[in-house]
Amino acid sequence: MTRSVWLAFTPRDSLFIRDGRAFDAGADNAARAVWPNPSTLAGAVGAALGGEPDEVRGPVLARRSRGGRWTPYFPVPADIVAVPDSGEVARLRPGKAPEGSATDLGDAVPCWLDAAGKAGTGQSWGGWLPGEELRRYLAGELVAPVARAGDVECLRETPVQSEPHVGLARTDEHTARPGFLYQAAHLRMADGWGFLAECVVSDGWDVEPRQSVPFGGRGRLAWVEVAGSVRWPQPPQRTGPHTFPDGRIALYVATPALWHDGWRPPLPDGAKLVAAAVPDAEPVATAKPGRGGARPTDRMLRWAVPAGSVYCLKFADAAAASAWALGDAGRPRVHGTAYGREPADRLRTAGFGVVLTGVWT
Repeated sequence: MTRSVWLAFTPRDSLFIRDGRAFDAGADNAARAVWPNPSTLAGAVGAALGGEPDEVRGPVLARRSRGGRWTPYFPVPADIVAVPDSGEVARLRPGKAPEGSATDLGDAVPCWLDAAGKAGTGQSWGGWLPGEELRRYLAGELVAPVARAGDVECLRETPVQSEPHVGLARTDEHTARPGFLYQAAHLRMADGWGFLAECVVSDGWDVEPRQSVPFGGRGRLAWVEVAGSVRWPQPPQRTGPHTFPDGRIALYVATPALWHDGWRPPLPDGAKLVAAAVPDAEPVATAKPGRGGARPTDRMLRWAVPAGSVYCLKFADAAAASAWALGDAGRPRVHGTAYGREPADRLRTAGFGVVLTGVWT
């Protein structure tokens, strides 16, 4: 048996996390930090718990209230767009492609996304939704199909700033290397902000975490605490055939995904991919942990489907859709889990590809 524990990581200093692309201080003069990815967080969780749990699911941006309660935030779904010059936002719907049009995806996606003439594509609204607003989105209640932007609780500015640091490369003897001056952009989180991770552990595991652990590179640290009362946004609460009408499921990507088929998730039996809203791929670095505290090995640069991507799936009927998303007697739920890789795959257990399920119309 397993159980779930949420941990919160609050950076004590600026963050410096690389994306795996090579940086040579002699040839380049600037390095840029990136947003923590699942492998960054999984490493911090392992340090906090003194070992690897069964699974880690995150990172999830979060804000801590004065009373110590954490509120999770998620990227605005990619199918919510701003309507130009109107103060409105719209949720895109699958529709028939214009006559004579074609894409380089062939027949992989039979429908285009539009908003009934309200907006064109490529106008993503951006920002972050608190967990309760994302729950409304999953239920089809947030933007259906158009809403005033002011009626949606949305964090428009990411609570992080880029902070320049100047460095000088050193030799193996720890002396300065002439001509190797460089600048590195760190990330500085606003006060009260951090990252959440759901940790799936065995029932008998002592989950008392360390108070402070390394987080990212350059010896940066983060405070650690158990975050109670946190959970993933819930799927639609209706039951039976009304949960996912006509078998339609909107698959929301909550953490960067690394799927075998690139941008496209593996399709469950009996399901079709109708349409997709997938922003540009983002670089992530992965590595195997070193033995006995040694440096990580097999570092690799990969390109991930970004969090906030949305896929419109169609099952044969509502019962088949509900059984896949929420589980039944013969299989576990997909909602709130890492999807698309085998259970023991380290990319899955590190938290890549956590998905949430909702409805589309």
